[in-house]
Amino acid sequence: MAEEKFPYTCVKPARLLYSSVTQPSAPKGMENVEPKYSGTFGIEKEDLDAIVKLEVEAIRSATGNFTGPADYYLAATSGETAAKRVLKTAELKASDPKLSADEKAKLLERAETRAALYRQYAGILMAGSKFEVECAKLVNGKIVDIDLSTEAGKALAGKEYFYNGAYVVPRVAFQGFRAKNVDAKSGATAYLQNCLFVAKGEKLAGGGGPSNSDVFGGFSDFDPTGLEPQAGDEFAGAANPDAGKAGADVIDEF
Repeated sequence: MAEEKFPYTCVKPARLLYSSVTQPSAPKGMENVEPKYSGTFGIEKEDLDAIVKLEVEAIRSATGNFTGPADYYLAATSGETAAKRVLKTAELKASDPKLSADEKAKLLERAETRAALYRQYAGILMAGSKFEVECAKLVNGKIVDIDLSTEAGKALAGKEYFYNGAYVVPRVAFQGFRAKNVDAKSGATAYLQNCLFVAKGEKLAGGGGPSNSDVFGGFSDFDPTGLEPQAGDEFAGAANPDAGKAGADVIDEF
């Protein structure tokens, strides 16, 4: 029996921090892993608070219980928690005796950079799918579907709209799952279904479902000009200048 899915569309534009939205990719250094479409998003507190509730519901639906955030894998957490997770994972990888001192230093340096980026946002959402993501753009108040039927079209959309740093509105579906063995965690994963481009942002280094018009209809009157980067803005600045402060306001364990 398939577990229940809990759909959610962000009510505030999110910052697309790491993008494989239009073209699938697989983690580096991992063999026999199927490439997936995915995105890592910096989200605001209003969305994080709503998502946390859905994650709890999804986990309860799959396992019949919810004990506490630390006991589960979560697709969305506070920026601070996501940063700590990145650093902890890097430290674990760096303990591999097969790595040289230089490799360990670079691994930890990259983790510090990513952690610093995550801390600027109230929440971090990671979502993916093995199916193509339905993509659209906001043009003069109208939602226009983006043609991804060709590889050239996918590459262009990734370059022009769904790049690291763009402002977008993701729609995801949360689904709980049970751990497959005693050494793993149960949790909630997020499936990326739709993604709406709303505004350009300074670029950062480093299937199936409702139509884009149905999903993003509430953004038809959204004015993206307030999100345009200003002179002197940091490349990883949050959409909301106070977003970095919001991390302390969310439920601590998340």
